[in-house]
Amino acid sequence: MPNPFKTRMQCIAFLGVCVAVGLSCAASIAVAEIFMPENAAGQQGVATFYWTFTPMAVVWTLLGIWAHACMPPRVCGPDDTESREGAGPLSKTVTH
Repeated sequence: MPNPFKTRMQCIAFLGVCVAVGLSCAASIAVAEIFMPENAAGQQGVATFYWTFTPMAVVWTLLGIWAHACMPPRVCGPDDTESREGAGPLSKTVTH
């Protein structure tokens, strides 16, 4: 299967989405635990949050792991144009 990410920045952006969705799922479960009433209906609501958001968090975590494994290698050197977008030309002088 070909790599779906053309650039490293695409992969990093997708990893950011994976982290955001995973944290949102965890926050949703925490909010349900804190704010649902302590009765049968509230406990059923909490269980529904677990049933819904736990698989979603697992899937997005696995997608993030897969994206990290598919990340294109870092390009270092004078022809590193992706990480220097908008930075202007490289300087010819070296200062130490």
